[in-house]
Amino acid sequence: MTRSGDVKSFFRQQKARTGAATKPTGGVSKKAAQHQKAAPAVLVHSVPDHSADGDARRRQEEEEEERERAAREFDMDMRFGPCLGLTRAQRWRRAAALGLAPPPALVALCADDQPCLWEGRV
Repeated sequence: MTRSGDVKSFFRQQKARTGAATKPTGGVSKKAAQHQKAAPAVLVHSVPDHSADGDARRRQEEEEEERERAAREFDMDMRFGPCLGLTRAQRWRRAAALGLAPPPALVALCADDQPCLWEGRV
């Protein structure tokens, strides 16, 4: 280490070696990305389940996911007031009583004992 206190002498830089034998060390350069041909897209198809049970089960799962998504959106929407300490149904009833117009479809989706999204996390 030098005693002159010069930062340039402490952190000595080396010139990059240029040549055909060197390999790139990092990601893809812009030049290389422009010259590469796009690979054909590979599509993966699942085998459709033609049984009645499979279709009904898949529809039921999709409906359940849609109901849960709507309930989570209701929990995240602060227009209807805070949700901690209340179930989703209690919060919906409170918002309706205050004239805040909560989504009417949600009243059927919310069970009386279903806690809000944040219950036990905050």
